[in-house]
Amino acid sequence: MRKNITYLSLFSVVLVTIGVIKPVYAGSLEEYIQKLSEHPQAMSILTESEATKAQAKGELGLPDPMLMIGIDNMPISDPAFDRFLPTSKVLGFSQAIPNPVLLGAKSRKFDEVSAKQQLLADYTTERLRYMFVNMLAEYENVNTQEDIIHHQLSHYKELENAFKGQLESGRSVYQRFSEIDVERAEAERKLNNLQAQKEAIRAEFFRLVDEVPEMEVPEVTAITWDKNPNTLYPVLVAAKDVDISRKDIKVADAAFLPNFGINAVYKQREDGQNRSFSGDDWFSVQAQISIPLWAAKNQIPKLQAAKTRERSAIFSYDDVSGQWVKQMTALKSSIDAASKNIKVLQDKDYAMSQKIKAVQRNYEAGTENLDSVLLAKVDRANIQMQLSDAKKEYISRAAEYNSNIAQSNKIITTEEIPSQEK
Repeated sequence: MRKNITYLSLFSVVLVTIGVIKPVYAGSLEEYIQKLSEHPQAMSILTESEATKAQAKGELGLPDPMLMIGIDNMPISDPAFDRFLPTSKVLGFSQAIPNPVLLGAKSRKFDEVSAKQQLLADYTTERLRYMFVNMLAEYENVNTQEDIIHHQLSHYKELENAFKGQLESGRSVYQRFSEIDVERAEAERKLNNLQAQKEAIRAEFFRLVDEVPEMEVPEVTAITWDKNPNTLYPVLVAAKDVDISRKDIKVADAAFLPNFGINAVYKQREDGQNRSFSGDDWFSVQAQISIPLWAAKNQIPKLQAAKTRERSAIFSYDDVSGQWVKQMTALKSSIDAASKNIKVLQDKDYAMSQKIKAVQRNYEAGTENLDSVLLAKVDRANIQMQLSDAKKEYISRAAEYNSNIAQSNKIITTEEIPSQEK
């Protein structure tokens, strides 16, 4: 039984975070963490972030210029370039120059979108690490419980033999056979469920890291959190939505400013017969500027819409903040409860081990039957399974809790926290 206690104590709690986990085999875990950071689920978001960043640069460029080649004032009845003065060959150039303030505002908006996508990629990676640690804990728990149940089944076999001996000695223990059969069937049912659970865990491992890791469960404990919602990934993402909505307002504001354009036309003319149209070629240049004449029907409604979307984003941010403070509080409560349960079950397991020793001594002294020893061992096995569940629950909840907390370089400052305008 001491061996069982040592085996179960491998889950003992030590200060470690999900972002920087200290396993028994550090190199192996670092390799798996690197695999998780390159998981398609994270890379798809990261690649989208890079694409949006490139689009931000593209917004600053000018549209392609237009080149024009043609003829002006060509007579239809007798086409020629030397019969009429207005007839000419034309080469033109046109360049639209969009409002540079508007281009800059759109570029900064895409930069903000890219930053949000980067944040989502980081959060996705943290969640993948949490899932990996959770699967390790569940896999270890399944293996532990399988071993415990196999020991239980051997105890039931010994109990059956003990009852047979008592039956031969004349004691009426028929009812005990039925009780053992029911308990053994329940243990076998649990064993079948554990086998199915193990296959599901193995499939999840292949999805995450393409193999089933051969490593012990990393020891995890909850990070100290100061209850500031702006240190949580989901809240940071909601804050980025507010920033993006504010960039939309700047885009709508910039739309009131004018767009520009420039046109240049060169006309090559003929002097005509006997230099009847003697003179130079012609050259024309035009500058263009737009006027927000229809702002009441165009720019003003768009600006109002952008401001309304900002308010919506702020309301969403406030709601997400409240929800995640509540969710993190609930997670911390479950972590504390699991920690207390571990202590209670460890004490209970120790007490049961002492009881088994006492009953064993009584059996050896002839004052107790063997079935009393075996039943005590079965009861202790049930306690050990509960203890294994509690330790798995602690690691899982602590890893989930830590995965929601951003590193310090992701935390927004007080000045950046969104607020409703008065």
